[in-house]
Amino acid sequence: MAVKYKLQDLPNLSDKKIFVDANVLIYLFWPTGANHWERNQMLIDFCVLSEVVNHMMRIEHNKLQTMAPYKDFRDSQEGRDALLDIYFIVKEHILKIFNIVGKIYGQKEIENFLIVDELDFVDKSIINICKENDFVLLTNDKDFRDTDIDILTDNIHLLD
Repeated sequence: MAVKYKLQDLPNLSDKKIFVDANVLIYLFWPTGANHWERNQMLIDFCVLSEVVNHMMRIEHNKLQTMAPYKDFRDSQEGRDALLDIYFIVKEHILKIFNIVGKIYGQKEIENFLIVDELDFVDKSIINICKENDFVLLTNDKDFRDTDIDILTDNIHLLD
């Protein structure tokens, strides 16, 4: 049975591997913040990293409060400058703290993801990786509420 841990439970998870969701990385690294995790191996995968980069770019586009299409922003000098900043954070901060895990999915696994429910495609991948590797997922995303993986969170909607 899956366990939902509070952040205060972190000392009890010594030596557990923690898979980190995109929302947590964004909170920690964009635009401020960082934590040093000493006792746990912290993990992400390519899909989570992709979500982080894309979401940070959307944040920067939304800051402009413009009707200009996102692709126009992305191709502009301001967009390229924002992307350089994001890549710097990924390279100099995220990749220095988090280990990258990965998985090659077969056709049957992908077909199992093709079910319309509350989880998006990447969330289903995260659940799969966490289950297969006995990872604890660090997230505040309430979409993971009814999943059967261990979760570390401070979101009360995931804890009740």
